[in-house]
Amino acid sequence: MSDENKEPPVSPESTDSAVAVAGGPTFERHSETEGSRSRPAWSEWSAEDIGERLFEWRDYTPIPLIALVLFACEPTVKSAVLGTLIVVLGELVRIYSVAFIGSVSRTRNVETAGSALITGGPFTYVRNPLYVGNFLITIGLAVFSGVSWIVFVAAALFSFQYYCIVKHEERLLIGRFGSAYEDYMSHVPAWFPAKWPTLQNLEWPITFSPALRSERRTLLAIAFMLISLSLLSGSARQPF
Repeated sequence: MSDENKEPPVSPESTDSAVAVAGGPTFERHSETEGSRSRPAWSEWSAEDIGERLFEWRDYTPIPLIALVLFACEPTVKSAVLGTLIVVLGELVRIYSVAFIGSVSRTRNVETAGSALITGGPFTYVRNPLYVGNFLITIGLAVFSGVSWIVFVAAALFSFQYYCIVKHEERLLIGRFGSAYEDYMSHVPAWFPAKWPTLQNLEWPITFSPALRSERRTLLAIAFMLISLSLLSGSARQPF
């Protein structure tokens, strides 16, 4: 459920956030040596400042939710099947997105994040397709748990974290790409497509091989969660 992915042509996708070599897990804050701004007191933090911290901690923020899902789960056959389908859909969205962004989506250094503003493929429809994939994976695992309130908690926590992270990334992207990114923002929604692709106009990458290699950690994490939930649900039904 944590995040990570982005790179290619001068037009397709980008970091987890919308476009370019920016967006999602691609950018980290600028180094202190590069004229970075001083950090405000916590009481003065904006959504962008909170997003900057959450971006730095994003490998660890899912841990409480993972623990909650594992220890409170009461899956049924119906919730397990539905949850798995949602998770698979989310990972397919991620793979499709990474195929346009490239491995740069996993870098944590803005200096190595690339220089092209990616607006093709899934970035044609939403600015943050990787985060959309993450959301589906998160909600899918919560649905698998079979506990309704966990789904609402997962959605609320995800929405808060990624709202702030996207605000942070947009600040970086505007600083890097200026009016080009602002124009992109004005035409492409952040989360919900204004238009949907069809099989006739859907853009495909040259190959999915690099994306699949880049997604190995995510695929392993998903497999671990699904297997763990299945085992826990099975053992819960076994009499001692």
